Amino acid sequence: MLNLQFNLTREEYLAYNFFTSWSSPDRKAYRLKYFMRVMGLYGLIAAAYIWLNRNQHEIITDLFVFGTIGLIYALLVPVLVKRSVKSRVNAMLQEPENQHILDSSTILLTDQGITDKDKASESRYNWEAIVKKVETKDCFYLYTSSYHAILIPKRALSTAEDHAELKRLLDQHLPLASEQF
Repeated sequence: MLNLQFNLTREEYLAYNFFTSWSSPDRKAYRLKYFMRVMGLYGLIAAAYIWLNRNQHEIITDLFVFGTIGLIYALLVPVLVKRSVKSRVNAMLQEPENQHILDSSTILLTDQGITDKDKASESRYNWEAIVKKVETKDCFYLYTSSYHAILIPKRALSTAEDHAELKRLLDQHLPLASEQF
C-alpha cells in the first residue's frame, strides 16, 4: 500500500496536457499531418507568390526567403503549440469548477486498485482500468483512457521505500510496457 499526498503544480499539469495532446509518441501521426497541412498551405502560398512575381523578382531569392521563413516556422511549431496548450490550461484552471485540480490530492495505491481523491471528487480504479503507463522526468501518468490519466509527481515519493512500493505495484499490476521520456 502506498498513500501519497501532494498538490499538483500548474507546470506538472501543463506538462501532462502538452505530452498528451502533442508530444506523446501516440500523437506522431497527428504531428505529421499537422506539419503537412501547415507547410503544404504555406508552400502553395509561396509558390503562388513566386509565380505571380516571376518577372519582377529573382526566383532563387524568393525561394531562399520563403524556404528560410518556412524552416523557422517549422522549428517554432513546438514552442507555439506549447504556448497554445498553456493558454488553454490556464483558461481552464481559471474556471471555478476546475479549481480543485491543483488543490491537495491523495492517491492511495493498493493491490486492489487506485483511489484518487481531492476536495471535490473521489475516483476508484481497478488496475484493469489503467490502459497505459508513462514515466516522464517528473511524473508518472497512469492513463484510464486516451486522454485522462492519474498523475503522480515523482516528488510525492518522499522515500526510497515509496519508490520501491510504487515500482512493485506498477510492475505487478501493469505488465504494460512503460514509455520513458
